[in-house]
Amino acid sequence: MGFDERLYPILSNPRYTYIFFSLIAFIPRILVWASIPVDWNSDSYHHWQISYMTLKIGLQRGRLWDLNGCEYYWGVVPHLVQTLLLGVMSTASILPYRILNIILAGANTYLIYIIGRDNFYWRVGLSAGLIYALYPVAGIFDIVALQEPLALFFALLSLALFNTKPGWSGLFLALAAQSRTEYWLVSLIFVAGAVAIERASQRIQAFALSWLIVMSLFCFLFRHWTSNAVYPLYWSLFSVFGGWTQRGLGLPLPRLMTMWLGDKLRAWPGKATGQLLLGSAVALSGSFAHMVRRRWRRYHLFLFFLISAVVFGPIFITYYPGDPKHLLYMLRMSLPLAAVGSVLLAYLIYRVELRVSRSHARWIPLTVAVLVLELITMNAILPAYGTFQGETLDIFDVADAASSHYVNGTIVCDHPTANYRLVSMWGVSPEDLLSNHYAPHYYGVTDPARYARWFARYNVTLWLHCGSRSHPVWAVVSREYPDLLLLKEEVHGIRIYVVNQTRLERIIIE
Repeated sequence: MGFDERLYPILSNPRYTYIFFSLIAFIPRILVWASIPVDWNSDSYHHWQISYMTLKIGLQRGRLWDLNGCEYYWGVVPHLVQTLLLGVMSTASILPYRILNIILAGANTYLIYIIGRDNFYWRVGLSAGLIYALYPVAGIFDIVALQEPLALFFALLSLALFNTKPGWSGLFLALAAQSRTEYWLVSLIFVAGAVAIERASQRIQAFALSWLIVMSLFCFLFRHWTSNAVYPLYWSLFSVFGGWTQRGLGLPLPRLMTMWLGDKLRAWPGKATGQLLLGSAVALSGSFAHMVRRRWRRYHLFLFFLISAVVFGPIFITYYPGDPKHLLYMLRMSLPLAAVGSVLLAYLIYRVELRVSRSHARWIPLTVAVLVLELITMNAILPAYGTFQGETLDIFDVADAASSHYVNGTIVCDHPTANYRLVSMWGVSPEDLLSNHYAPHYYGVTDPARYARWFARYNVTLWLHCGSRSHPVWAVVSREYPDLLLLKEEVHGIRIYVVNQTRLERIIIE
């Protein structure tokens, strides 16, 4: 029995097909989980903090909630999904969302097969699904509690439905934008490009209108919550273009964008990575112009891939080769490129193999070669990611030490990983957690008495000196009230203080 005959009973049944690709995706991810059991990414715990605080505090107030002021900075949909999971399962553990991401990895692999099959040929879909299932970066990042798998799921679902159900396709593309901020730009450019290429046809009108309705709904909510209708996009761009740097402080966003672009255009031509990014932008412009003139078949795949290269590429490529650690962290931004790129690569491989088979030459299946290369790469980079667990375990040690000094009252801690440990392991109530983010210095207050009243108002009994947010509070308190905070111990460079309640009462009376 040949290869085609063996696969036919599976790929001819949608249920079996989904199970097949899910298993193909699950196996490497479970093996990675066994190798790196601890969620090593600090952003995972910040996302958890937003979700759990929203569940316990924010929903009662009709909004999301975060101790560090980032509740609307990232995509809100994954936070709401995690909030739902935590509520339904009555748990404070990050585990349910990690499991969901593995399930989504299987769904994404299946969708990649569907996209390849429906737009090209079933063999293309099969190769694409296998290539993405073993993509090393996906295997590593799909087991942590980040937003990427859900955002990619919505994006792939949009591409899968683009030709047959344009209304639903637009809706899911908007949900992708509300799951990962970079998809705001991708979706905006993609929708505008699709309208131009299809000359605002009735089909594309349904796609664009559904996208616009969903995006407008979220913009209305952002306007209500923050007074800025495009809050996540604005502050993401503000950060990317250097708004928080010394040079950029106080400058408007258009000025920051101009400065950033000028700097990059001067620097990139002399760097290989910069040349690659500039080439991507040129390729997008040239390809788009040709798409508009010729109305490419399957243009949506090529357009989405090129836009993703321009939007996501600078976020991770620029770390190579000078900053390998941050490159490893930011490689997750390659997932949209890898997902759609696996379809395009599989199609290219199919065309090459078709020509070679007609010539009766001996050849090695290229898909097999790609899969072997992926496995070799996975084996090479996995140990580097494994070392990142140590940073998380160090913060767990800090939280464990802090819990030994805690009796009641409020803990001030700016580190979401430590807060996760305090809640999930030691049962600290989320209402008893606070950060320095909204301390008096946030409002420009310099009066020391206001800082003392802040400690008293929130019944702060334990204060952790960790991170930049704690420095302004420490500067005032250590200078004006040196005996207010009593050092108990220092763990991995983080100092744990108890509040001298007797001294605090005297300060308040004075």
